[in-house]
Amino acid sequence: MTSSAPWWGTSLFTLATALVTGFIAAFTALAPKRTERRLERRRLSRDHKERSYPEITRVTYKIAAAPVWSTGPNQDELLLDELITAAHQAAFFAPTTVITAIHELLATATSLNDTRNHIRSVSEPGHSGRIDVAHADKHTLAINRLLHALQNFINTSRGDLEIPGAYPTLAKPDSASTREPS
Repeated sequence: MTSSAPWWGTSLFTLATALVTGFIAAFTALAPKRTERRLERRRLSRDHKERSYPEITRVTYKIAAAPVWSTGPNQDELLLDELITAAHQAAFFAPTTVITAIHELLATATSLNDTRNHIRSVSEPGHSGRIDVAHADKHTLAINRLLHALQNFINTSRGDLEIPGAYPTLAKPDSASTREPS
């Protein structure tokens, strides 16, 4: 009896086949569990995002709509701190694109806060809490920048949550009514 394979080749081939079959069986048993865990993590992350993204939007609208003279610097700081807290909670689960939009939003909110503090330090409130004309345009520009950053955040976060359609800016603070006539 002549054979072209050595005597131990058949045993080695059988052992290799058994190992490969075992690995395939183990992988097919574990793959659904890994996929299930990944889907569960994604669902929990989405639940968190669905709460934190609107919270950022809500606080940002409060910051944009806050009047210069009837709220003090402490109230502005409290709103800014509230926004920072909401941003940190959202950023924990957010992808890089949303985190970038959050950073832009925080920068423009801080800039608006600085603008309001500057207006308070160099001028006095006008009739019915109006802003001096010399500072009104700068204040309006800061609010518009914040609302633009907010719209960018909203579009990016809705894209992350795979929500179709646009979300319009619902309320725009009327900064023209806060101007003191010249």
